[in-house]
Amino acid sequence: MKVGILGGGQLGRMLLQAAANYVVETYVLEDDANCPAGHLCHHFVKGNIKDFDAVYNFGKQLAALTIEIESVNIEALEKLESEGVKIYPSPSAIKIIKNKIRQKDFYTQNAILTPDYVVTNSKHDLRHNESFLPAVHKIGEGGYDGKGVVVLKNESDIEKGFNAPAILEKMVAIKKEIAVIVAMNNKKETAVYPATEMVFDPYLNLLDYQVSPAELSKSILNKANKIALKLVTAFNSAGLFAIEMFVDENNKVLVNETAPRVHNSGHHTIEANYCSQYDMLWRIILDYPLGNTNAIMPSSIVNIIGAENQSGKAKYEGLNDVLKMKNTFVHLYGKEQTKPGRKMGHVTVMSKDRNELVEKAKEIKNKLKVIA
Repeated sequence: MKVGILGGGQLGRMLLQAAANYVVETYVLEDDANCPAGHLCHHFVKGNIKDFDAVYNFGKQLAALTIEIESVNIEALEKLESEGVKIYPSPSAIKIIKNKIRQKDFYTQNAILTPDYVVTNSKHDLRHNESFLPAVHKIGEGGYDGKGVVVLKNESDIEKGFNAPAILEKMVAIKKEIAVIVAMNNKKETAVYPATEMVFDPYLNLLDYQVSPAELSKSILNKANKIALKLVTAFNSAGLFAIEMFVDENNKVLVNETAPRVHNSGHHTIEANYCSQYDMLWRIILDYPLGNTNAIMPSSIVNIIGAENQSGKAKYEGLNDVLKMKNTFVHLYGKEQTKPGRKMGHVTVMSKDRNELVEKAKEIKNKLKVIA
């Protein structure tokens, strides 16, 4: 079966590594020939995933397509779908999710709890919504990995906002940030991964480290799973979805954002779960039974991020020390160049002791540095 991936970054790389378990001929469309996934696929095609002709011409030779990032040309996917190419997830789901305004409105229409928000089209609109502050301003399209998100604490911050269509989201008193990954196949069967608890870097807005399973009461976790399943069912699309949520100080569970693809919050599943999120997506695409989402052991992951003020050819300081740690798994993404805040890899730690997971995550963060 010929399957294409739109995007050749680190997620595409790990998806291709999982493809080795299946009889599948893989294709990647990416405009950077030196991308992390480029050398792992059977066929690399240089092209822009936002360009209609590039996506359409790439996809028309394939049986199925999936994405590693949602900033793709929807019109080309819609045409390919109409011509019989299977798209995971469906273009209709990607279209909703890639635009944060449509995404938020979709939550409201389907009675999914989400933080209060207003739509702004310019900084002028922000000035008319000063009473809504403090809030988070999220650009409608194009934001990714912490970009396109700013915190506006008061009216003096308004100039930091976006002069483009965006969401102004009321600040929430957050107790925990969690993510729930849901798989749904063509038969509408679903599988849910244990919720992960995420700790973010306050400056980069990137995932700093996470622990799975999340430390929450059974009732809250059941509530989160129920919301995630309801949302994925509403998208009415086969695929893999990562639902990021807030648990507020009153134990209310609110949906923050959805990713229609394999996700950073599921990296640990490669070693820590019986079926990884990457293996699960291949099962969906190839129409195989859904896998076992249960955890083999509790785990944590640490993102390996380019150090501040370091740009150039990447060097990994402290790597040997981390490789010596027990039940620790290092994943480098093969990116030759580092820059501040760039994701260069991740480390997974497994242990039955939650305290050990957190301590090791912090130790790795302090030891392993990406410098130029």
